[in-house]
Order: sequence, then structure tokens, then C-alpha cells
Amino acid sequence: MLFSEVFIRKPIMTTLIMMAALIFGAGAYFALPVSDLPVVDYPVITINVSYPGASPQMVASTVANPLENECMQIQGLQTILSNNTEGQSTITLTFDLSISVDLAAPDVQAAISRAAGNLPDDLPEPPTYDKDNPSDKPIMHLTVTSDTLTPGQLYDYGNTTIGQRINMVKGVSKVDVWGAKSAVRVQVDPDRLASYEIGIDEIASAIKNGTVIIPAGSLNGPLRAFSIEPQGQLLKAEDYENLIVTYRDNSPVYLRDVATCIDGTQNDVVRVMYYKDGEKWQSACVHIAISRESGANTVELAERIRDVLKELEEEIPGAVNLNVFYDRSIQIVDSVNDVRNTVFIALILVVLVIFLFIGRLSDTIIPGITLPFTIFATFIFMLAAGFSLDNLSLMGLTLSVGFLVDDAIVVLENTERHVEAGLKPIKAAIKSMKEITGTVISTSLALVTVFIPLVFMSGVVGRNFSEFALTVVIAIVCSTIIALTLTPMMCARMLKVSGGNVPKTKVERFTDRFVGILRDKYAILLKWVLKYKLVSIGIWIACVIGSVWFFATLPKTFLPTGDSGAIDGQMEMLLGTSTDEIQKFQDEIDLIMQDDSSIDKIVTVTGLQAGADQSTGLFYAVLKPQGAKGRKPMDKFVAGLREKMKTLIRGNVYLEAIPALQISTGGESTASGSKYSYVMKGMDSSILYKCALEFEKEVKSVPGFV
Repeated sequence: MLFSEVFIRKPIMTTLIMMAALIFGAGAYFALPVSDLPVVDYPVITINVSYPGASPQMVASTVANPLENECMQIQGLQTILSNNTEGQSTITLTFDLSISVDLAAPDVQAAISRAAGNLPDDLPEPPTYDKDNPSDKPIMHLTVTSDTLTPGQLYDYGNTTIGQRINMVKGVSKVDVWGAKSAVRVQVDPDRLASYEIGIDEIASAIKNGTVIIPAGSLNGPLRAFSIEPQGQLLKAEDYENLIVTYRDNSPVYLRDVATCIDGTQNDVVRVMYYKDGEKWQSACVHIAISRESGANTVELAERIRDVLKELEEEIPGAVNLNVFYDRSIQIVDSVNDVRNTVFIALILVVLVIFLFIGRLSDTIIPGITLPFTIFATFIFMLAAGFSLDNLSLMGLTLSVGFLVDDAIVVLENTERHVEAGLKPIKAAIKSMKEITGTVISTSLALVTVFIPLVFMSGVVGRNFSEFALTVVIAIVCSTIIALTLTPMMCARMLKVSGGNVPKTKVERFTDRFVGILRDKYAILLKWVLKYKLVSIGIWIACVIGSVWFFATLPKTFLPTGDSGAIDGQMEMLLGTSTDEIQKFQDEIDLIMQDDSSIDKIVTVTGLQAGADQSTGLFYAVLKPQGAKGRKPMDKFVAGLREKMKTLIRGNVYLEAIPALQISTGGESTASGSKYSYVMKGMDSSILYKCALEFEKEVKSVPGFV
């Protein structure tokens, strides 16, 4: 028995199967995760080591080298990139795409343990690692502000209460809290030290001994026992003032006698400025940047973070304000919704075109109803394959809508031909399927073959297009199955025996007249082309040359920048620039951005660099919604802002639009997410640095580089 005949003769079974597919497909649609692109991330792990006071060369030789030697033994490792600055080493490990970051993490921890014996003994803490890519942008930024708390108090609250709670959310790789840590600053008076004949080392020893926490034992009595808990942790300046430094003439010399203790911050150079609508927002500010783990879904993670923020809003005191500065997931959802609307519009247009050329509503329903069944069936297989509703998978559905109805139209037209010849609809449907089943399958296989090479592309680009291609293939296969089952059953039940004498509808007559006009115009054009052959060939050659020229001259990119509504950037001054100068530079940048009508919110941060060098800073700006008064398109806004920043003479400013669609580039890019990365190798570092400066000079002369 013919495969389709079973479904033609059993309409109830066919209907139940299709309704089940529709219901499960609807459930799969709501269960599919939402993302901007397929979740294809390079497995990247970053090792961080702090070595205060060490020069970059010392950090590289004593810290980075032992760790690199051990990490190179890890299976599946592709590249190692180490960045060594004063007092800090960051080693980025990029693994093969086939390696899971969760499986690579234990190997990295084992490598760190093996290297521990070769690391300096005076490291303040052992190396740590994060499962994140430094070239990826944070997915969410928060601002914590207060008019009453000091910067140090606000940092402590933002780091412990807010940062630690968010860090516990599944999928969060790290939470960077930018602000000034609270600390007690001891300002020693040299004259007082001299009068008491006390050295600065005695002050340091007194503070160290006075804040040590050691086990103090217990007290055991005949009836009860008590554990002794020493209160060695001093938190306020007044507690430090009572520390005994030494004794003179049998009298204690307290720390307050030779120094002034004040409640301040650990690093006075850290400065966070927050502006909204061109005005400074409260006095103290802490900025929190949240990064995701490799492979984590941005939209789902952002939803979990927002749930935590709702809980925190009920707990935080009234003196503290917590605001979402930037949420990348909002732009992702808006982008995906736009593509969803495009798919819906494509469905309507396809059905409308079918109706115009078929001319009968009852006949239009047969191929038209295959579209929702096909798409919802596709969602089932997408969910089973671990796909997401993203721009590429939805683009694949949009592309496939045009030919999903092809098989159904072929079945309808062939069956209708037999019905008009006098056969009963059921027999006509069976006979039709005997004639065209092979044709329907072969045309579908031909379409599938076109997309198969994309499935086997390698690398990140291949992984992204693999989901796109598989979505199209799944949709084609589903449409073929429906064309062999549901469509002939509907033809057998909905087509009526006409004997070939059915009058044409108004739509059919209109379409016939329109097609007739096009046919006449085409005949005239064809005669002209055949008459003037050389002119026709010349036009064809010109079109080919023009196409080649446009292909060669048009800018090329894998993904357009788009308009995410946000920018980020870096400020840089000469090495060793004082804190006052970098903060003046920060104020100049703030002033320029405050005057821009496109910007809604600004945050600038300086003083985050480890060690003594504080000559760099960073900033973020969120633009007003598109269409708002004074809001410029992203490309014009960025170009204009760059020109304004060039007028600043204190230092350099580098800024870029945060891409609307972000694709993982592995760990070879810099921490700022550069689009291009170059590696220079050499045996002599002095010669290498000289060549690097020359290379930088040449690159800056290329138009388009910033």
C-alpha cells in the first residue's frame, strides 16, 4: 500500500497526529531558549594572579612562566595568552570547541596545583581561575549610589550584599565591583616618631600583631566549658588608635600618640562617576559589571539576575539606590522579536500570494495550513537538538517559508487535475500521490543537499551556520512529510467533483488579466532582445562587471555592528601620570558626553589599574531610545564622539559601539574585545617592544583604525 494512502483513508488518525504535533510544537516554542545567536562559545578559562609590587618582567618570569609550562600539558588546549602588568598576571587559556569548559576546569586547577611549588613564596593568595572569556562584554551593568554612605561603606555593601548574591546565580562567571574599598589609613607623624625614638617598622609590627586572629583555646569548668573567641579583627580607626606600639619609661606608647588614624579607602585613586540626563547622580557610586560563563544563555541568565535584584530591592536600606545601568538581554529579546514578526509577515504574504494565483479560498487553505503545522513541528526537533530561538534559526525559518508550500501546491494541483477529469476526490488523491511521491521527495532532497555543506563547516562560523542550515533542513523534511500525509488527506476531503465546468472567481479573473498583461509585456521585451542581440549581450556583460565591482568594493563583515544603544571605551594617558591629572582627564570626558543629546546615562571609572600606574580608565554610555529627540544613529554618533574626543590633549580616548550581535572570538583578543589581534614573537624583548611600537604607528595610519 502507498505510504500516503494510509493517511488519505484514515482522516481521523491523520488529524490527531497533526494536532498532537501542533500542540507539542507550541509547547516546544515556549520552551526554546531565546538568544541573539546560537550558543557557540570558545571554552575559555582565565587564570588571575596578584603579586603586589612586582614589575611586569618579574611577574612574567616568576609567575606566568611556571603556570604556562604546566598548562601547556592540558589536552585540547589551543592557545595561551598571558598579560603581565605591575603586580598582576592574567593568563587566558583557549580550548578546542569540542572541549567542555566544565571538563577543562579540573585540568586547569590541577595545573595550578602542580605549578604551586615553583611560584614565589610571598604571593598574597594562590592563583584563581574564572570560566569566562576576557574578550566577551559583560551582559549586565549595575550602579549602586548613595548620598549618605561614604565611598568605602558603599563599596563594602555593593561587594558583600549585592555582588556575592549575584555571584551565586547559576551561569554567572564573575562579578566585578568597581569602587573604592574601605580601609583604615594610618598617617604617621615623623616628628612624633623621632621624639619617641620609634622606627616605622615598629608601627607596622604593632598593627600586624594587633590584628592577628589566632585560636585562643577554651575554658573548662566543673559544670560548663567556654570557647575563647579573640576579637582581633579591627574595623574602625578608633580601634587602631588604642594599639600599643611600644613602651617608654614603663608607659605604653599608643598608635594615636604617633599617628592619626582615619576611616578611608584602600585606594584613594579609584573614582567612579555616574551621570544621568547630563547631571551627576549622588555623591558615592559603585559600578558592578556581571559576566557570564562560556555557554550560558544571556537572556535566561539576565532573568535570573533580575529575580535576585527584586529580592535585593526589598532588603537594601533606603539610603542605597540600586539601578540597572545596561542590560544586554533587552536588546537581544527585541532583536529576536523583530525576526519573529518577520516570520509572521512572511507567512501572511505567502498565503496571500497563493490565494491570488489559486483564486479560491477553500483551495488556498490546503497548502496554507501546512505552514503552521510545518513550523511547529520544526520547533519540536529544534528543542530536541538543543537549538535556540535566535536570529540565525529564525532567519532559516523565514528563508524556508517560501518553499515550504511548494510540495503542498504540487500535490494540490495534481489532485485537482484528476478531480476535474471526473475522479472522486479520494481516488484522485491516491492516484495523484502514486504519480508524484517520488517527485516530491526528490525535490526536497535537492533542497536539503544545498544546505548540507553548511552543517559540516568548522570553527565558530561553521557552528553558527550549522544551526541555521539544520533548521532549514528540518523544516524542509517536515514540510515533505506533511505534503505526503496531511495535504493529500485534505485534498480528498475538501476538493469537490466539478467536471471541469466550475466558473472562475473574481480573484481568478483579476489574476488572469494581470498575468496576461505581464505576458504581453514580456513578449515585447523578448522580441527586442532577440532583435538587438549585441546590445543585449553588452547589457548582460555590464551587469556581470557591475556585480563583480560591487562585490569587491562593498564592505564585508560576518555580523553588522547594529545599534545596541550602548558604547564602551578606554581613556589612556602617559605612563606614570598622577592621579590628579587622570581625574581631570576623566572630568573632561564626562563633560563632552554630558553635552551630547544622544546619551542618557554615563559611568566613568579611573584608578582600577593594579600597582602604582593609574594612567588608564574606562567608561560606558547608554544612549536614549531610538527615535527619541536628539538621538543620532549609532554610526554617526560614534563618529561624532570620536572627533570630539580627539580635541582632548591630556591623553587618548578609544571607544566603540557595543555590537548588537556578539560572537565569541576565543581568548586571543584583548580584554577590551578588540576586533583584530596580532601576535609578535622574538627572542629579545627590547627589540620586540621597539618593533611593536613601529607596528602600532603604521597601523594607526590605516583609515578606520582607532
